[in-house]
Amino acid sequence: MSHTIMFRKHRWILPTFQVLAFLVICSSLVHATSGNACSVAAEPQHSHPKGQPHQMNTPDPGNQKCDPKFTYEEGPHGPDHWEGVCTTGHMQAPIDIQHAEKLRLAPISFLYQPAELTMVNDCNKYQIEVRFPGNQWLRVGKKPYFLSELHFHEPGENAVNGKRPAMSIHMVHLSPESTFLVIDVPVVVGKENPVIKTLWEHIPEKGHEDRFPGVKINAGDLLPADRSYYRFPGSLTTPLCNEGVEWYLMKNPIEMSEAQIEEYKKHYHNTARPLQPVNDRPIAEPLK
Repeated sequence: MSHTIMFRKHRWILPTFQVLAFLVICSSLVHATSGNACSVAAEPQHSHPKGQPHQMNTPDPGNQKCDPKFTYEEGPHGPDHWEGVCTTGHMQAPIDIQHAEKLRLAPISFLYQPAELTMVNDCNKYQIEVRFPGNQWLRVGKKPYFLSELHFHEPGENAVNGKRPAMSIHMVHLSPESTFLVIDVPVVVGKENPVIKTLWEHIPEKGHEDRFPGVKINAGDLLPADRSYYRFPGSLTTPLCNEGVEWYLMKNPIEMSEAQIEEYKKHYHNTARPLQPVNDRPIAEPLK
């Protein structure tokens, strides 16, 4: 069945899965941090109760050197030449969704709470990022996920029936077992978005991470009222393109004003990876 859509981070002992989780994320963010950033794996870290999600964001990059190792344009560092699983994988993202199977899926509980604003201008991944402290703000059935960060792409990456939205927001989560889950929220041109207004007023200089005590945002305010979705297995959409990522693409968009979209494009634009082959992967939507 075809479906359409109208787009609107003394001594402690680290658990093994925490070390593995850090290594996965550190690898995926290696282009966004200074050369010694991954040395944090050898530093003391606070333990967490068993089964709790973990704060896995990389350290404050400070005066990070802007030296990206990949581009979105054609050329020797463009998408056709991204290394490793980016070119060899069979479950890559983003994709174009043209059909979905209606299935009985575990319910999603969005439990996001206000958090003090921490933003990163990641000039090595062409992204503005918002980072979050330790939490258990998402549940799929009874399984908890930690909201690590959200970031933006212009235009949006995943498509429905060949149509990409003006922008997209990727809310990146991590489970206690070190698996990724991304909530993808499409953005369309419309009225001014008050949360985005706050974010755009606090974008750091390129290569910097800034914290803003007293300024709080709630990621839940960036979700559509109708939270219907498509679910599919995929990958991260920047090198190293790790697979094993569970994607939830919201069917309904949120709005930003044209001026807000243009303001983001002053920082980064054309940051959507080309669509990847679906390769008969399962795409599902929940039964009503």
